[in-house]
This record gives sequence, C-alpha cells and structure tokens, in this order.
Amino acid sequence: MRIIAFILALFTAVTASGQSFLEDVHLSLNKGFEGVYAKGDSMKVFAEVAKDTPALLKVYQNGYYKESRELCLPAGKSEVFSGSYDDATALMFRLANPANPKDSTTVGAIVAPEDFRPGFDEPKDWRKFWQKQLRQMRRQKMEVKLTPVPVPGKDSLDYVCYDMEVNCITARPVRGYLALPRNAAQHSLPIAIKAHSAGKITDRWTKATIKDAVKLAKSGSGAIALDINAHGILNGQDDAYYQAVGKELNGYSSWPVKDRESFYFNGMFLRLVRALDYLCSRKEWDGKRVLVTGGSQGGAQSAALAGLDPRVSMVVVDVPAMWDVGGMLVGRLSGWNKPLERAGVDSPEAKVAPYYDAANFMRYYKGELIVNVGLIDLTCPPADVWAVYNICPASSKAIHPCAWKGHSGKYSVPSAEWDEMKRIMGKYLDDAIDAYLQ
Repeated sequence: MRIIAFILALFTAVTASGQSFLEDVHLSLNKGFEGVYAKGDSMKVFAEVAKDTPALLKVYQNGYYKESRELCLPAGKSEVFSGSYDDATALMFRLANPANPKDSTTVGAIVAPEDFRPGFDEPKDWRKFWQKQLRQMRRQKMEVKLTPVPVPGKDSLDYVCYDMEVNCITARPVRGYLALPRNAAQHSLPIAIKAHSAGKITDRWTKATIKDAVKLAKSGSGAIALDINAHGILNGQDDAYYQAVGKELNGYSSWPVKDRESFYFNGMFLRLVRALDYLCSRKEWDGKRVLVTGGSQGGAQSAALAGLDPRVSMVVVDVPAMWDVGGMLVGRLSGWNKPLERAGVDSPEAKVAPYYDAANFMRYYKGELIVNVGLIDLTCPPADVWAVYNICPASSKAIHPCAWKGHSGKYSVPSAEWDEMKRIMGKYLDDAIDAYLQ
C-alpha cells in the first residue's frame, strides 16, 4: 500500500500545475535556527507540507553522501529523520522532488562542533617560509599611486575616494579603492579592508567598487577603508577588459601546482600585507585597530592577513574558504579549493596546501574573531570552518551557524525565508563591524 500511495502521489506531482516543490515543503529541526547538538542529543528532522507529497530524502554526513529514502509525506508536519550521535559530525538532509531532484530543500545539523580539528598539521618550516616571502616583498621600495575618483551622491560632501595602486613583487600590483572621511584628523581612524570572494572576473562580486569602499568607510565612526581586488587587476574598466582578464585567469584556483612560491594564492596573500603596510603609514591611522572582512575566498584572504600580520586586530568572515583544506585526511569533505579531492593526497597540491591552509594562519591570530557558517554549505563545509575556529587563540570569538544557510543562492529555502536568513546572518557581521569601528 505504501508503494501504491507513493506512485499515486508522484503522478500527482508530475502532472501538477508546476508549483515548486521548494515552495511547498519546509524542513526544520528540533534545535531550530542554529542546528547545533551536543553528543547524545536527540536529533529530529521534520517536514511540513500542505498536501500529500512524494519525496526523496538524501542524508549526507561530513559532506559525503550516506543514504537515501523514498517517502510519501502526509499533509501537515511529520518526522522524516531521528537519531543521536556520540562523536563530532556534520549532517545535511536534502528533500527532493522525485520527478525533478534539482527541485529540493535542505537543512543541516552539527554535533559537538567544538571537537573538530584541522586535517593538516602545521609544517615545521611554515613560519620560516612566510617570513622569507615577506622579507623579499618588503625589500622592494614602495611606490603608491592615488588617483581621485568621484564619490556618488551626498557622500561626496563627507568622503573622498581614490583608485589605489601599490607596487608589489607579485605579478600584479595591489589595486583597489581607498575611501575615508574628508579632512580626517591625524591618528583618528581605524583601518578596514574588504577582501573579495572567488568567481568569474566578470562577476559583480569579484570586483572592487567605489560604492563598497565608501560604505565601509562610513561604518562605525568612520574608517580608512580599502576595497581590495583579489587579483591586482585594474579598477573601473569596460567589459572587454574583464572578459580578457577572465580568460587569462580562468580556473586559477585549480591551476596545477609546481611549488610553494608559484602557487597562485601566494601573490594574492602578499598583496594584502603590502596594502596594509601602506595603510598603516597613513597619518590618519589610529595606530591600534585593523579590521579585515570577507566572504568565501575573502575569508581565506582575511585569515592569511590575520596570520601574517600581528597588526590585524579584528576578523569578520562569512562562509570562509580554505579553512581546513585537509579535511579529507580526517574523513570530511575539505574546504574550497579542495586540493586533496581534486589532485590526490600524494600530489604536489597536497604538499603545498598546508602552507596556504587558513588553519595554519589562524593558529597565530590573537585578535577578535566573528564567523558565519552555513550548515548546508558543501563548498566551505561547516565542520572544516569550525575546525579552524577551534584552534584559533583569538582574544574573543563567536561563531554564528544557520541550519538553512548554504554557500550562495537560495535553492534550499523559499525566497521569503532566504531573505530573512540573509538579514539575520548579515546583521551579525554588520553589527560587529560597526561596533568595532566606533
């Protein structure tokens, strides 16, 4: 009878008017928004539907597929999973339309996250390697070009902005937009740096903008704000330029690795330190506060700067990438850029990866730390983010998980709920930035 009911409900779903499964089904946990459980806690997952609905439940553990079940959900709220765990583990539950598996909704949970630790150990010569990189960079005399650019709207009355370029030993110089309050007094302002996520070079979110630089400069009571381009490419160019550079840099995060020095992220990380060297030389800096923030790849850059430069005093990151890229070594899906999964544990990538793993940068960071993590994020899995968070000796730190948050997009929750999640999770970061820059 159960099989017949499933087939009838599936036929109804296939011939329905096209209403999205995602809009019809809601997944929830007995632990609510954060989805964090202690060892031995009873974990329950519920599905709520308006009418009898066929569904396929897939369960993932530590980023890997574990099992699936066919269900026929009765109208109302019903339990679709229950269990308890005695070890640290991350779970993800995806409920899909059997007629269209891409039409799905997902929720995540995590057990004893405080027990996670990174897969890679710190290489014995990690500090020596990076100290050499910084010495070589700083031997080059600094040359700075600041080109004034117009600040849009009423903000032009109170803020100035520059297209900034600072030379560096890397293939491209530091480039970004520098903004700060007009006529700021000496020693009056903190420094705030925004680092960008990965993506196509033509994507809006990969580029530095005047708007974002000014927005950051307006945070708190004002700041010396730098919206830095991850790749050192030119600002404010036409589409043809970014398309050409995009072709040149296509797939940069997975380019074959020859050695530690030539790994693509070496230049990206060194440009951040070079930028901070310049910003700290400005007379407006208060000499105390340096904040760095970013999401995804921006979280990797934030960790690198924090670990390489003790002047960084506040890190605020969202779903950070390259946090525990060795997760596979301890039975978890690794964080982006996933060198072990992509190239293998005996590859050149595997030998170089520990030198660029956020875990080994964050071991040396002692300032304040705020992290957002998504429990349905397979790009930067929550267990990996927590592993790095756990070993960081920050003077104060907080982590904010969300059971319905993925890496990007709103494929896993209805639009209204996605907007509310963005508001809540964004507020954690925005409030932390505003409070620190007061």
